[in-house]
Amino acid sequence: MIRKLFIALLLSSVTLGEARKSFLSFLNMEKTEVLFFTKTEEAVVVRSTYRDKQPNSSYLLVQLGDDRILQVANVTKTLSDVTNFTINLVMGGDGETNLTVQLWDSEGRGQRLIEEIKNVRVSVLRQRHDSSSQVPDLNRNILMLFLPMILLNKCAFGCKIEFQVFETVWQRPLPVVLGAVVQFFLMPFCGFLLTQILALPEAQAFGFIVTCTCPGGGGGYLFALLLEGDVTLAILMTCTSTFLALVTMPTNSYIYSRILGLSGTLHIPVSKIMSTLLFILTPMSVGIAIKRRLPDKAKFLEKIIRPLSFILMCIGICLTFSMGLVFLKAMNLDVLLLGVSVPALGLSFGYFFAKISMLPLPVCKTVAIEGGVLNSFLALAIIQLSFPQSDADLASVAPFTVAMCSACEMLLILLFYKAKKRCVLNTEGKRMKNPPV
Repeated sequence: MIRKLFIALLLSSVTLGEARKSFLSFLNMEKTEVLFFTKTEEAVVVRSTYRDKQPNSSYLLVQLGDDRILQVANVTKTLSDVTNFTINLVMGGDGETNLTVQLWDSEGRGQRLIEEIKNVRVSVLRQRHDSSSQVPDLNRNILMLFLPMILLNKCAFGCKIEFQVFETVWQRPLPVVLGAVVQFFLMPFCGFLLTQILALPEAQAFGFIVTCTCPGGGGGYLFALLLEGDVTLAILMTCTSTFLALVTMPTNSYIYSRILGLSGTLHIPVSKIMSTLLFILTPMSVGIAIKRRLPDKAKFLEKIIRPLSFILMCIGICLTFSMGLVFLKAMNLDVLLLGVSVPALGLSFGYFFAKISMLPLPVCKTVAIEGGVLNSFLALAIIQLSFPQSDADLASVAPFTVAMCSACEMLLILLFYKAKKRCVLNTEGKRMKNPPV
């Protein structure tokens, strides 16, 4: 009696899905969540461990949701220890459709369904040689055109640096520590949790995690200036986090890629990270020298820094959107939700921890900005260098989405802050004109 009861309890603990999975284990497909195609023709390999009852009695049937997007050219069968079915697909147009694979066995005059893999989502985004060859050149020419403005802007930021802030941070490095903890520990872990909650494909999940472990971007000290944060601290935090990224980015990338089961050799763009540091430090060092030797010129540079920063910020947003148009077509609601959440979480974490640490308001703003404004293009470099092109294209949607959402969120915050400040000034002006009797 006890034995029967134990067997009944054991059977009741196995769900219907698990029982079904244990019997239907003949077909094996490398990816069953989403396939991302960028070429005119693609091939998908499905492995079968099913043993034919008669020679060549099993065959594969492929069903497509929309034949305008995807069509089956042919299905070839290769016999070995494991039977391989190669599905050759031809792309029709850009979009999304579903793919269903069925394994059948012809028994005499009848046919029997052995197993099926249902509703594999397929995203088709073909590469166009005409547009892909022109847009990067156009963007490169625009960047070269505005490069002197970018260098002048960084030189002007060098004139804003106050050495007293360096001394204060050296004695009390809490803001820098808080920024590093948020950027390199909390953000990657939160990115991992969110991608698992939304059940994103492994490659896309890894793209978001790598983006979350990026150091602060160059726009951090720009927004610190416009939002009246601590500009010198923002520059110091950006340089420190970029330097720490040489160790933290490969460590986080290795850990989470293994958790997600992604295979591949991770290539960390050390030269790109070092060039980013030099690109920040060199013109700012010139600005520091100008402030010491030519104070009149330094005052002029400090006057033009706000309008120049705003112009460059608008240009950067436009360039990011134009470069990311290819990836925007592969975006869905889950990706957009994560793109909005990542910078918002960084801002919230940074401000919260700085506030409970009793830091001054400008410092709280700076820590929040450094946590929310990330150098997403470093993540893009890691992804493109480390994985096959199909996985890299799917994962690259993440850094572009985060970069665009971050820029839009910071612009909204800036507009709200300026509007609120103007309302306060107008209210105070009215009180000065009409003092209470």
